[in-house]
Amino acid sequence: MAYPFIPESWTEPVNQNLYASVVFLIVQIGLGLIQTLLKRYWTVPSKVVSGLGWMTLTVPPVAIASISIIQGVVSRWMPAIFLLSLLPAVVVSIRGLNQLRMLRAAGVHGAIREPNIAAYQDFLKAANSSFSFLGVGAEKLTRDFDVFQHMVSRCGTSAKPVRLLLVSPDAGWLQVGAARRGLNRTTFQAKQVDSLQKIRRIKLDFSGEIKVRFYSERPSLRLMFANGAVCWLGHYTETAATPGTNEFEQKSNSCVVLQRPNDRAPDQQLYGALEGLFDEMWETVKGTEWDFKTYLQ
Repeated sequence: MAYPFIPESWTEPVNQNLYASVVFLIVQIGLGLIQTLLKRYWTVPSKVVSGLGWMTLTVPPVAIASISIIQGVVSRWMPAIFLLSLLPAVVVSIRGLNQLRMLRAAGVHGAIREPNIAAYQDFLKAANSSFSFLGVGAEKLTRDFDVFQHMVSRCGTSAKPVRLLLVSPDAGWLQVGAARRGLNRTTFQAKQVDSLQKIRRIKLDFSGEIKVRFYSERPSLRLMFANGAVCWLGHYTETAATPGTNEFEQKSNSCVVLQRPNDRAPDQQLYGALEGLFDEMWETVKGTEWDFKTYLQ
C-alpha cells in the first residue's frame, strides 16, 4: 500500500502503516476542530454537526485498525496511536454517562420522539393503579375503546378516580386552532365530542370511576400520569406542518418520560412539581366537572 508524500526512508510496510496512522490521527483532530467551530460560530443543521462528530470518533480508529489488518504488519508505535485515536470516544462516553446520571437524578428516564397511537395504548395498558391526563382532548386515549375501558376498570376507584382535564368543547380555541391549520372550524370540536361519547358509555355501562373537568385556556403542556410513578411530559404547537391537514392525527409532539424518584420529597423533583401543577389545575376548575350529558345533546 502506498501513501502520498511518504519519505524515502519510509518504504517498509511497517513504516507506511505508522505514517498512515499519524495522518488519520491528524484528520481526527481536524474534524474535531471543524465540529467545534461549526457549533460555536455558524448556524448549521444539527445533523451535519452530529455527522462530523461521529466521523471524528469512529473513522480514525477503524481506519488505523484496517491498515494493520490489510498489511498484516504492525509498527510498535501503532497500538499507542490507535489507543490515542480512541481517546475522544472515551471522553465523549464518560461525558454522556455523567449527563445520563444527572438526568436520572432529576427523574428523566427517556424520551419518545413522536408517540403514536400504539405508544398511547401501551401506556394505558401499563396503568394499573391510577391514571390522570391533562391535554386538549381524549381522542387518542379512547381510539381503542377496549384498551381505555380496561384501564378505567383497573385504575378508577371512588377514592382515586381516573381524572381527565380537557379543553372544553365550546372553547373558542378549538375552532381557532382548526381554522389556523386550514381545517374545518368544527374538526377538533367533533373529535372532542366523539371521545366524550365513549367516556359516557364507559361511565354508564362498565365498572371503574372516571371524572372529567374542563378548562378554556390555550393548552401548552400535555401531562399523562400512571401508577403514581410515571409521567409523560409533552407540549402542543399551533404551527401546521402542512396547511389543510392534521399532522397529529396518528402521533403527538415529542415527550419526556419522567419517573418519581423515591429518595426525594415531592417538591424537590420534577415529577412532583408537575403532579402538583395538575392537582392545582384540577381543583381550580372544580366547578366545570362534567355531568356526562352536556355537549352530547
